[in-house]
Amino acid sequence: MENAEAREFSKKILAIQEEERHRISRDLHDEIGQFSVSLGSALNIIEKEITKRNLDSALRVIKDAKIILANTAEKIRALFIDLRPAELGMLGLPSVLRELFSHYTKSYPLNIKFKENIGNIHIKEEVAITLYRVIQEAFNNIVKHAKARNVKIELLLKKGEISFTIEDDGIGFDAEVFFKDINMDKLGLRGMRERVDLLDGKFLLQSKSKNGTNINVTFPIIEEA
Repeated sequence: MENAEAREFSKKILAIQEEERHRISRDLHDEIGQFSVSLGSALNIIEKEITKRNLDSALRVIKDAKIILANTAEKIRALFIDLRPAELGMLGLPSVLRELFSHYTKSYPLNIKFKENIGNIHIKEEVAITLYRVIQEAFNNIVKHAKARNVKIELLLKKGEISFTIEDDGIGFDAEVFFKDINMDKLGLRGMRERVDLLDGKFLLQSKSKNGTNINVTFPIIEEA
């Protein structure tokens, strides 16, 4: 029985990893593909305008191309942050989260309140990454489905544990039905719960239709050596 459960757990993890790779591959393909087409078109126009000695027209296209380049660079940077923030080990989880929240408030009509008291504690890397992934998935659902306007996040040291809570005022959903659904398109939150369980953490999601969603994750305080 234990071997069967272990195999089933491994299948879930592999499915989650494959889903993440597919999403990242799709996003990179879309962004880089669109940028390549736009830049190629701009270069062709610039070449023609310069050949005709229409320098003012060529300069206008160059300015437009620079805007496209800047926007694409920002989108690709966001994708790299999604993969794994390079600053996580150096700056610590709270600072990296503030940058992530800044990205969301600039990109979506969200009011985010963040409270933390981690201080100088260096959380073990796999715990920090797991918390970061839970937050990413929570925000992915908030911006795509929840229609929330306000999000409250707490990352606190409590009684020998790291407690993370994220609460939104969105439309909510039936959490019990959600976790029973084996649809492969809904592996995100279930995958987060599996990752938390793997590190001996506790994962609790509470949500009801029209009542928002609350996610709480706790881990024993484990500092990096």
